[in-house]
Amino acid sequence: MRILIDTFGADAGANPIIEGTIKALEKRDFTPVFVGNDREIKLLVRDRIKNYEIIPTNEFISNNEDPVRAIRKKKEASIVLAYNKLKEEGYDGLISAGSTGALLAGGLFIAGRIPGIKRACLAASIPSINDDITLLMDTGANMDCKPEYLYEFALMGKVFLENAMHISNPKIGLLNVGVEEHKGNALTKETYKILNDSDMNFTGNLEARDLFTGKVNVIVADGFDGNIAIKTTEGVLKTLGLELKNLIYSSTKNKLAGAMLKNDIKSLAGKFNPDEVGGAPLLGVKSYVYKAHGNTNETAFSNAILGLLNYIDMNVIEKIEGELHDN
Repeated sequence: MRILIDTFGADAGANPIIEGTIKALEKRDFTPVFVGNDREIKLLVRDRIKNYEIIPTNEFISNNEDPVRAIRKKKEASIVLAYNKLKEEGYDGLISAGSTGALLAGGLFIAGRIPGIKRACLAASIPSINDDITLLMDTGANMDCKPEYLYEFALMGKVFLENAMHISNPKIGLLNVGVEEHKGNALTKETYKILNDSDMNFTGNLEARDLFTGKVNVIVADGFDGNIAIKTTEGVLKTLGLELKNLIYSSTKNKLAGAMLKNDIKSLAGKFNPDEVGGAPLLGVKSYVYKAHGNTNETAFSNAILGLLNYIDMNVIEKIEGELHDN
């Protein structure tokens, strides 16, 4: 399997991208195809990867640029080169920690949408207290949405979970400021009506405090609200982790207690660590694309690559196309 890896865009530069790739290769066999500065990539790899390719470029699309305009004008940008290469025979997937907007625009204008889908979205897997699978859709690809887009997110989440994860009739919830039907803004109120009238297993509104409860399998949101929700929870969890660590080391008594609970604390921390997921698939485009966190580290990027490989293995795109065609 040949995986295109955009080396631009991560907050910490190309280093966590290369290190994460090396770490992923310890668990799965694939051929990395790095897109970026040729000299920097070779210096970071240092003969630690036997089989790899480089598509050289020094151009990339930053978060400050208009993504649609940049995709059309910057033909040598790393994400543009990667998307064009992905259309060729023998390239299986693409991963980037760069501009979410550019990744989405490239998916729409270069890879193309799955027929019947108006907007692609990022489907982030989030942990739950009962270990059930929960997807939050969207988490940042579409800041301005129409009700029909949110309906499509719910439909893609349903198809993904039914066909790839074998979850029968997954429960769908709409992220909102209250559980009552009349709550929310114009977007959520109209979306509620559409989802409620659909044949999906729509359970109603879901408040942000229930993100991790596992009450539903798909949480539908526009990219603006979904991104705020997931980043807020990531920040809270990291802060709680640091506070717990400081508490354990604050006294001898706490250190002893911490030692006794070490394995349980480590297991709990791992369950709610965003690095364990590392990224999210871009559902709705005709290519296998994965978005890694902008603040990714080598562990998170490694897990994101492994997630992309699993995403490819499950033939999700073909299954979504088949489900939409049958409907």
